[in-house]
Amino acid sequence: MNQTAKRETFNLFVYGTLKNPSIMRAVLGKRLVTHRSQVVDTDTVLARRAVLSGHRTISPDRTYLYAVPARHSRIQGYLVGPLSLELLPVLRKYEGRNYRRRKVRVATRKGREEAIVFLGNTDQLKHSFGYAFSDDFKQEILLREKIEAALLETEQKRLRTVDAFTRRALGELCGPKIRDMVRHHFEAGGIGDYAIRQSLLDAPLPGFERIRGDLKAKALASNYLSMVIRQVVFNQIEERVHHDFHYELDQMRLRKDMYDRTVSSLATLRILNARPDVLQILVGDCLEELHFPRNNLVDFVRWAVIAADAFYEPQQVKHELDFIANNMGSRGYIPLGAELEFSNIGHDVILDPQAKRIHDREYDGFIYFTDFGLDVLTWKLGGHVDDHYVKTSPDQRRGFFELALGNLSIEENISMPITDDPWLLNQIIHATRRFYGHVAPHSIHLSMQLRSSHHRPTVDKPPPLSVLKCLFALAGDPGDDGKGNIVIHRLMNNEIVRKNHASNTSRDGARSLKPNALQFSRVSRRRSESSDKSYSAIRTGRKPGRYVQQFKFMRLSDTMNYELIAVALKGLQMGMSLGSFLTVKQHDSNQACRKRFHKLLEWGAAPLPLQGDEIESFLGPVYRGLITERRGKPAHSEAYITWAINQIREMLHKFNKQLTSGK
Repeated sequence: MNQTAKRETFNLFVYGTLKNPSIMRAVLGKRLVTHRSQVVDTDTVLARRAVLSGHRTISPDRTYLYAVPARHSRIQGYLVGPLSLELLPVLRKYEGRNYRRRKVRVATRKGREEAIVFLGNTDQLKHSFGYAFSDDFKQEILLREKIEAALLETEQKRLRTVDAFTRRALGELCGPKIRDMVRHHFEAGGIGDYAIRQSLLDAPLPGFERIRGDLKAKALASNYLSMVIRQVVFNQIEERVHHDFHYELDQMRLRKDMYDRTVSSLATLRILNARPDVLQILVGDCLEELHFPRNNLVDFVRWAVIAADAFYEPQQVKHELDFIANNMGSRGYIPLGAELEFSNIGHDVILDPQAKRIHDREYDGFIYFTDFGLDVLTWKLGGHVDDHYVKTSPDQRRGFFELALGNLSIEENISMPITDDPWLLNQIIHATRRFYGHVAPHSIHLSMQLRSSHHRPTVDKPPPLSVLKCLFALAGDPGDDGKGNIVIHRLMNNEIVRKNHASNTSRDGARSLKPNALQFSRVSRRRSESSDKSYSAIRTGRKPGRYVQQFKFMRLSDTMNYELIAVALKGLQMGMSLGSFLTVKQHDSNQACRKRFHKLLEWGAAPLPLQGDEIESFLGPVYRGLITERRGKPAHSEAYITWAINQIREMLHKFNKQLTSGK
């Protein structure tokens, strides 16, 4: 086609009614075909699959689709053309005043191509429908109504009941499935009623089938069911907070690129942690009334749903949200996240996966986690069992009970940061730790999203030894080894030594570890939305996620102020562009890294007080990073940065006093 012809034609991106061949024929007189060989005359036009990024579809009138801007979203449609420019007035008349014409670039199998699209006219839509068309919350309400109808159908067909509490219990047991439907609705521009119904009807319903005759499971059932009841109460109250206090949450001006349940989860955790005696009474009453395995899992969940309604008090919620709003304010620029690990037998749950040498008498290393439905019930806080090999598996296995806060899907490995406020990060870490206080806290991973090229990590750039010492002094669990000596516990007993995948398992079931890697920090890329496998042939131009630096060396402790730890790590990352440390490759090929690693282990076994120059060589990069956090400028106030630096310095001096006093 010559240039003159190209200027007289255009490609049209269609995503709504014009995808229907009959409507296309009626409006433009064109017959849609999907193969170029089928284009036989001027009345035939080629339709190719295409994706428009940065938009999603909404339907405030429940009739027509309107494309509106939406970050991290995309619309799947067809690129139709070439069409004559003479057809533009016809399209303009057909689309009407609720649409506006725009030039865009869409992704196709051949790459990115220019097209004309009719987007929703936001000003006119506001006039016609109010603000419902652009309000994610209202869109979610409409979607939830469809899900509720599908749950009713699922309840009738699978449980043979019609009961509101049972239906809510069924919703709990389908929690991750419903979460994914809501997420896909906003990512892909909608989800059909049929897909909603079939997803719920086909979803496996957790139950006790696999363990009804298991005597060990019966012995541990009360512990697991106590966790089930507590979790459902949390889920139900958090849902009420998220829904009933949308206005108050919106007034906090939380960033849209953060996990949207962080504050509602924190408020709920604080409410439950303030009344542990009442929660324990509820658990006890349930376990007296219902019994394993005579009753089904859905019966226990239903009981907890009813209990949550009795526990919920709006005035308490308002009080907690006011507390959070009044204390937030140290907002930064770098998004932060956290993963918490729990285990009653510590790291031995990884070293001895067959429980040959040491046994967890309460949960047996969470081997029955999925059998009691906890893999689906803990989704709001990213709950799963981590054996340091795989994150998800239907098989019974022992490992840490891990909470990956902000995780959107363990299966798809997608997540969002939880906050940009170090104070809020510290609050939700400790509130979560307290709520799961029936399991011993073990370790915590703090992560930060590196948002620009200015923050990009440097490969194979480990921290100086002085910096490593200071960090382990702050958060590596210094304390008595039981023999009167102070040691850095996280550097002892191979706790953060990375397992070599080639390592063998001994006859007693224990895994042998090679001390040639350190779980100190790891750089990776993470996504906050799903990949579209059905459109895998189309090059959408989407990046493989942002760089995330995750620090893994810290103990999860009730005495630690993670606000200051997060500030120190953030400053170091910004000031030094740290990479991963210590990989097997670094250990084996880099003599300097290997030497630093072994010196650190020696110091951890018999730590000496930190010298003044070591402390200042640590605090210097922290300060330099913090004053350049937001595109070369500070994100926090100078007063906050100064306060944090002084507090960290005091913590390091306190560590020195601990060494000299032997306490």
